[in-house]
Amino acid sequence: MDQKSIHIIEQSIKLFAKKGFSSTSVQEIANECGMSKGAFYLHFKSKDALLLEIFNYYYERIQKKIDDIQSLDLGARTKFIRQMQITFEEIAEHREFIIMQIREQAIPFNENIDEFLKKTRFNSYLFYKRHLLAVYGKEVEEFLWEISLLLQGIFKGFMDLVIIENAKLDFKALSEAMLRRADYIVEGFKASGDHPVITESVMDQVIPKDYYQYELDEIIQRLIELQGQSSGEIKDTISVLLDELQKNDPRPAIVKGMLSNLDEVKSYQGLAGQIRTYFKL
Repeated sequence: MDQKSIHIIEQSIKLFAKKGFSSTSVQEIANECGMSKGAFYLHFKSKDALLLEIFNYYYERIQKKIDDIQSLDLGARTKFIRQMQITFEEIAEHREFIIMQIREQAIPFNENIDEFLKKTRFNSYLFYKRHLLAVYGKEVEEFLWEISLLLQGIFKGFMDLVIIENAKLDFKALSEAMLRRADYIVEGFKASGDHPVITESVMDQVIPKDYYQYELDEIIQRLIELQGQSSGEIKDTISVLLDELQKNDPRPAIVKGMLSNLDEVKSYQGLAGQIRTYFKL
């Protein structure tokens, strides 16, 4: 995205938060950005199109920060806590904009917005599952989905206090507390022998199969980027893995072997975990 479009996004989000989406005209956005109304339409086809790009821009900004943490040489628990903290901070920073949407129910219904909301929802499901698997290991796999959804509920409860009630909370402490709550839930499942209600088969009804293809495409793109940054045995490992993942029927034994090699580099362990989650290895 070019700098002028980013400038329009950043100025318009301030206007929407202050005046509301419905009450803000394209002319007012153009005036705030120091451009003509015609120049605005060179960047965005409509105000609704601008709103969608605002969602995309800030979602990708959060994802970039989460990915940056994922690449650090840190343990799985520390990574997850920092990623949750970043998410809290980014959402809280735009509290007024979010309140405006709640108050006005400003999100227009169209196919692009619907697809964006589905993408973020499915990504959220998989984000929690992937990271909790990295924290607790395969021994929690049977009840992993249920723990993931419970933790998302805890996050939403905390976030409601921040957004709706304007509570001033310590986001690092909240993130640490969330993972401790997950510890208690894991311990409860293990101690009780209880069985989850939300299972893999339930979530297969929720997340469409074609979405998993979208996720695989993202994994392959990430591997291609890492291949260009790597050398020696790791580069060879990524090459073999890329070849295998792009086959119609990847061989689990080959994928497992290459992932074991990736695990030797801590900064690649998160991606290796994502691939294991995708292929249910």
